[in-house]
Amino acid sequence: MGRNKKVLDFTHLSWSLSRQSSGTAGSYLKSYEVADGIKYYYKMSNFDSVRGVIGHESINEIIVQNIAEILEIPHLHYELIHGEVSIGGKRYETWLTKSRDFKDPGERKLTFESFYEINRMDGESVWQLIERNEMEQYFYEMFLLDYIICNRDRHGANIEVLEHRGAYRLAPLFDHGISLLAPCMNDVDKMKNFDLRKDGPVNNFVGSMNLSENLKLVPNHMLETAAGKVFSREHIFAGLEEAIGAVPEEFWNIIEEMVRERINHVKEICNQG
Repeated sequence: MGRNKKVLDFTHLSWSLSRQSSGTAGSYLKSYEVADGIKYYYKMSNFDSVRGVIGHESINEIIVQNIAEILEIPHLHYELIHGEVSIGGKRYETWLTKSRDFKDPGERKLTFESFYEINRMDGESVWQLIERNEMEQYFYEMFLLDYIICNRDRHGANIEVLEHRGAYRLAPLFDHGISLLAPCMNDVDKMKNFDLRKDGPVNNFVGSMNLSENLKLVPNHMLETAAGKVFSREHIFAGLEEAIGAVPEEFWNIIEEMVRERINHVKEICNQG
């Protein structure tokens, strides 16, 4: 990526390693800062101290955000930033995402895994707890989105619950970088040979390790609504105009084809129903 006038200085941020569960090489680095009393979080794509930024997870976040908006599924909003960061005393020019803390004043967050351990009844399964707390709609939306984006990293800490004085609410869906063509890094051959209808195995805390099986749990009327949406190239890649050169040219066409293939599978399930 060549330099341009819009590269912002984020060398003041300190980066820490986030939970890594995808089995990919490299590290996922996160940071935060407080500005005007508001906490903002920053995430980088897959990073290697020798090769620098080797992934495109930050771009994936924006693509997934656009797909969630088409589907009208609540989600955390990310801003894509072209910035310069400092890691281990070395500077790197890269793309990163910025998001605002979604907690309201007085709320504390806990992982859904912890919520289940704290609140489950004797012998109660994860899905039984979800039904008892009338949370099914949230997880149906999650299953639908995760299938379309081929999300392989919905572990128990990638779903959060917010608590305030004994009242709970589910956090908006977030952290979708390890989706789409993430395993391919920037390897064009791997992109071209990637299974566009890949099902699994995936790292899920709720549901099965197979994306298609989870999709079949979604009520047919929701699948029909999703199948009727228009997934235009313009909308899928909205807000990414300046990042075109950050990934191989083939990336964009394969992502578009992948989304349409997976929507076609949603339509097939509707017809079977």
